[in-house]
Amino acid sequence: MSILPSDFRARLFELLYARAFRLNDTTPFRLASGKESRYYIDCREVSLDAEGAFLIGEVLFDAIRALQPDGVGGMTLGADPIATAVSLTSFLKHQPIGAFIVRKEPKEHGRGRQVEGALRPGARVVVVEDVVTTGGSTLRAAAALRKEGHHILKVIALIDRQEGGAAALAADGLSFESLFTLDDFIRRASSKSTPAQR
Repeated sequence: MSILPSDFRARLFELLYARAFRLNDTTPFRLASGKESRYYIDCREVSLDAEGAFLIGEVLFDAIRALQPDGVGGMTLGADPIATAVSLTSFLKHQPIGAFIVRKEPKEHGRGRQVEGALRPGARVVVVEDVVTTGGSTLRAAAALRKEGHHILKVIALIDRQEGGAAALAADGLSFESLFTLDDFIRRASSKSTPAQR
């Protein structure tokens, strides 16, 4: 399949809608935040797919390249394939950005690190997320990065579920944007159009 760069974002949305977005009117899904919802979005169905990883790398690199960050990453596990895709794309575009991983807890052995990756002291970083709901995991990642002396330029997510996460990140002084929102997927579902297939 040949896709023009101008269509990367639209194709990424169609993949996320077709593979990651789930709607259940009878049995609600339990989210990581503990809330229940009719809607569930599992971005790993796309971020771990070859085409999905390519599109994520292209679209997110284009969104952050002007910031010239030293690193890109976020809280494991959702951010890991996203950061890797962006890092690989950045190398291919001759503007390499290293990837990093934030552990949920510091290691209890070795160097006791919570942030893994080749970040220099005081690195300027972009935090990536698959889905932001309340912003809790992003805030934990930001706290770990700040504790190690790094500077967060921006938080960027594939999808904002619009359940308070953006406000929580703003209250913590973090600049936030998302490629898509839950409303985008709800509108797509209600349009009764057939999702794009491979």
